[in-house]
Parts: sequence; C-alpha cells; structure tokens
Amino acid sequence: MKKLIKDCVFKVEQYEPGKPIEVLRRELGLVGEICKLASNENPLGPSPMALEAVRTSLDESNLYPDNSCYLLREKLGKYLGLPSKNILVGNGTTELIYLTGIAFLNPEDNLIMSESAFIMAKITAQIVNCRLIEVPLKDYCHDLDRILEAVDDDTKIVYLDVPMNPIGTSLNRLQFSSFMEKIPEDVLVICDEAYYEYADKESCPQTIKLVEEGRNILVLRTFSKLYGLAGFRVGYCLAKESFLEALWKVSPPFSVNKFAQIGAAAALDDEEHVKKTLEMNESGKNFLYQGLQKMSVDYIPSETNFVTIDAKTDARRICEDMQKRGVIVRHLAMYGRPNLFRVTIGTPGQNQKFIEAFQNIY
Repeated sequence: MKKLIKDCVFKVEQYEPGKPIEVLRRELGLVGEICKLASNENPLGPSPMALEAVRTSLDESNLYPDNSCYLLREKLGKYLGLPSKNILVGNGTTELIYLTGIAFLNPEDNLIMSESAFIMAKITAQIVNCRLIEVPLKDYCHDLDRILEAVDDDTKIVYLDVPMNPIGTSLNRLQFSSFMEKIPEDVLVICDEAYYEYADKESCPQTIKLVEEGRNILVLRTFSKLYGLAGFRVGYCLAKESFLEALWKVSPPFSVNKFAQIGAAAALDDEEHVKKTLEMNESGKNFLYQGLQKMSVDYIPSETNFVTIDAKTDARRICEDMQKRGVIVRHLAMYGRPNLFRVTIGTPGQNQKFIEAFQNIY
C-alpha cells in the first residue's frame, strides 16, 4: 500500500507559540492578573485608529476582502516611498516566508540561515524537503563571513532576520551592504525586518534602496509588533515584481481578511500610538537592563521590543516557575539555546512584576 503522507512532513519541527493567558489560567487555576510577556505583543494594545476603522466597517462582514489588498498596498507605497507594484501583503510574515519556500525552493536546493534565527525559515525548508544549512552565531550575531563561505552552487535562499528573533541583535548598514556586494547574484536574500521599527534607524540596513535597485532581496515587515495588530495577522514584503508575482501565484485566495487590511491601513496614520509605543519600549528596556544588572544576570542588548536573558541553567524550569507567579516568558530550547529565555518589554507594571518574580526564583 502506498504512503499517503510525505516522509518529510514527519520531520517538520512544529512552531511552538507563547502560552496564551487563558490556557495558563485554566492549567494552573490562577486568579488575578497574568502578564503575558512571551510573544512580543504591543503592551499598549492595538492602534486606537485601527480599532475605530474596523468598528465602522463591521457591517461589511458578509463581503469577501479585496484579494489584492489594493488600498493597503497603495497606502504602504506612499508611506515607504515605494511603488505599490513592489509590495505584497500576506497573512503575517510567517505566511510570506512559507510562500517564498513554496515558490522558490526545490528539493535539490539549499537554504542557509543562522542557528537560533526565527524558526519559520527552518520549518519552511523542512516542508519543501530541501537541504537546510544552519551557520553558528558569532557573539550572538549573524556571522556573515561564515554564511558567505557556506554558499554553494545549490544555494537558493539566504535568510537573515534583522534584528534577530529570538536573540535581539542586529546588523549595521556597513555589514549588510558589504554582505550584499559579495553574495552571488543568483541567490535570494530574505531580510526579515519584523522588528525594524525598534532598531536604530541611523545604522540599520537600507533594504528598501536595494529593492529599488532591483536586487535579489525580499524584505519582510509586519503590523504585529509596533502597531499592535498581531491578532489581525497582516504582514508585507517588498521585492521586485517578478518575485512578488511568483509569491502571488502560490498564495491562497483571501488570506488577508478585510478587517486586517482596514485596520493596518488606519494604523499607518496613528502617529501618537507609534510614539507612545516606542517611548514605552525604550524606557522599559532600560528598566529591565537596570534590574538585571542589579541581580548580576547576563542579558543580550536588544534592538527589539524584548530582552533575551542567559539564565545559566535550564531556562525551561525558569519559565515554568515564572508562570506559577503569573508571568509568561519564553524559553529558547526550540532554538537550541536551553539556557536562554526571552521576555517582552511590557508596561511599567508588567516589567516590575517580571523583575520581582524573577528575583524570587533566581
């Protein structure tokens, strides 16, 4: 009898999301406030302008969304200074990574990424059953020299998350430009900028310029973090037309729902929400740094809205003990870093609760 399920499916490392608040409350019988600091969600909540736009459009729920996301792409184009033909919207950046694998990768190809980089690229390589090459980090950063050394004739994609998730480090403009000059012309570079808005704009790579030049690069960004729309599932990619046409052909219809499109378009205008989010993130980051320094705990300086901490012990146990105290954080065992865990930068109250809970168990 023939096998109905492909062998490679059983090798896929399924993504493990942060534990939802309602699940933890049900499992442990907790009462009172629970701080979810595991998934890097915006602690201020969604953009108020996005919520208002969605509320006023709910009576259109009987209608299918615009499959091309025309209005959102037009607005993003004006916001980024890029033609809308170079923009494709997806059901979060996770879908766009997956679609890139479906459209570009054959089993005989290979995909190169760093160890401990965002795991969706690894999962995609496993799904399409191509060879995966993972390059060790250097000082918790992408080792671009070793990545270049790993490139061979079968390399189709190099995946870089800039800044890195779940580590939090980034690449500067000079490093990235030098890398792009050395990478072979027949290799696609995916630059996942899910945390772009939190990074230092004076030094971060100028990826949009490379898209404008028609380079073999695909840039990913999202509305999940800064704009607080993680539940809407809307991300976008920037690339030359031929690449986006390929992704469009393998994209399922209506994957970006109507309200995700409406909310994301409105969120782009919400300058006050963006300003408050960035200010809270910066002050919260400094608060966590100071608290961890007082405890003599090692952490990795971050270019994102989270801080990765070296527990010097089994981080899974740390996370389980934190959950009993109503604080959900994320261990990095699935990323091959069993001693590390990640905490989202929250509100002042959430940050204080995290530090107090961590002090009690560490």
